[in-house]
Amino acid sequence: MRAALRTLPPLAIGAGAAAMAVSLASVPLKFAVVGLVAPLGALGALILGQRVRLTPFLLVAFAVGLTVKLDVSMFQHFEAVGQYLPSIGGGAGLTVSVAFLVALTLIAFKLVGIGEARPQRLSLDPPLVLTQAAFMAAGVLSLANAGDPAYLWFDEWRFLTLLVVSVSIANLSPRDVRTLALAICVLCLVQTAAAAVQYVTGSELGLGVLGEEQIVEENINFQAQRRAAGFKVHPNILGYYYEVVWPLALALALSRGPTWLRLVGAAGALSALGGVVLTLSRASWLTYPLSATLVVLLVYRDRLLTRASLIVAGLLLLVGVIAAIVVGPMIWERLFADDGGSAAQRGPLNAAALALFAQFPILGVGLNNFGNMFATLDQTGLSRLAGLFDRSNHVVHNLHILVLTEVGVVGYAAFALVFGIGLWRGFSAIRRAPVGDPLAAIAGASAIGLLAHLLHGLVDPGFRLNLGIAELLYTALGMIAAVAAAQRATRPADLSAGPLSLGERGRVRGVTFPDDARPSPQPSPPGRGSRVMSRGIRSERPERRSASLR
Repeated sequence: MRAALRTLPPLAIGAGAAAMAVSLASVPLKFAVVGLVAPLGALGALILGQRVRLTPFLLVAFAVGLTVKLDVSMFQHFEAVGQYLPSIGGGAGLTVSVAFLVALTLIAFKLVGIGEARPQRLSLDPPLVLTQAAFMAAGVLSLANAGDPAYLWFDEWRFLTLLVVSVSIANLSPRDVRTLALAICVLCLVQTAAAAVQYVTGSELGLGVLGEEQIVEENINFQAQRRAAGFKVHPNILGYYYEVVWPLALALALSRGPTWLRLVGAAGALSALGGVVLTLSRASWLTYPLSATLVVLLVYRDRLLTRASLIVAGLLLLVGVIAAIVVGPMIWERLFADDGGSAAQRGPLNAAALALFAQFPILGVGLNNFGNMFATLDQTGLSRLAGLFDRSNHVVHNLHILVLTEVGVVGYAAFALVFGIGLWRGFSAIRRAPVGDPLAAIAGASAIGLLAHLLHGLVDPGFRLNLGIAELLYTALGMIAAVAAAQRATRPADLSAGPLSLGERGRVRGVTFPDDARPSPQPSPPGRGSRVMSRGIRSERPERRSASLR
């Protein structure tokens, strides 16, 4: 009997493998690859996790998921007849991405201790979790007016996966946050290389297996001009990607981190700058000057007028002049030449969407229900502008109006909290830390990337069109929360024990300690006026302390 029981696990594994082989044989290649790699990768992780720390490798895999469109969708729900595109604006099914699977793995490994020194507690950052939960609750409330509840629940699943992504990143240590930021910068080089080859050759590079479209050609100045999409399906989606990665890479390049960290950041920044030109995305271009200005002012602020900075600025100006001579005419033509009526459609579509919002101002027409209800409920006729969108499901080219119309003022308030609190915390992390601190630079740059995307959202639907971009934005929210947690952990708890000089306060505030190391209090010497100082903060010399108190 015992021998028979021992044969049950191998038999079950064999039966499962046979069933999986039969099912994968009839699915598209993309599904087959994911179905084979996922269980093999999980088995390998379980084995290796007993001997090595897997978090850095998982973070590289996570960054790959942010860079390349690697996801599968089940239970697709759309009518293919007469639609502009299948399900515009949100999820058309239950989508599972590589980034989400890696995020789940990071959480599981942290809880059970696989690949780590010991099991650890999962921390739920209240501002990060509660704001997203509020938006999801507003989405459920919009069910009152939703024409197709299935679309709503598909998007609720999507926002649940984004919550998991942000929570997993928020639980990273400072060292792992830097690892993830570096991996994103390195993979930006790969992204730009693919985009450049696409732009030059006009080939999609066989990326159709990932759901890529054919190379997009835009009608610019009455001529068809090629636009690169990289691994991001469409040039505008690639533009979203670059506008978020650009400030992160630039901040690392300008930080006071190790030389290799700054070099990787500089390479990523240059690739993001060159790649965004190939997308011909005007709105993405317009976010770059603001992002660069904010990064320089926040990360590099006390070194602007040094001799080295002026030399570097002169070299960059020279490179900029050469680049302007090479690509300047193309950029000028894209910004000011005829665009086939693309810009002219924004205003009428905004007006039609606001008229739809006026019908359902409190709860909206339903989360992810804008596309399938726009043409039906539009009373202005502007949604059928020039017949381009007649009898088609599509969205308004404004992220904020789209959210406002789908979930009303209640949902938009929650949406504003999700990103508003993220912006505030990211900029606060910069303010608390020493100038040029790499960890704080990551948090501040993440906030700048969020701001750039929200500004771009004034003329485009933004991350509501693409899960990968949404995951990138919520990764930024997670990194901001992780840096905030690290700063709280290293903040001396004894500042109230006695008065400090201005110089001491400036040095103590925002001190960055080694990875995962919390300062432990040192015993205070007896005597009047003694105070506890954190380990890792050097005590000032008596003569300097007396001078600071004069």
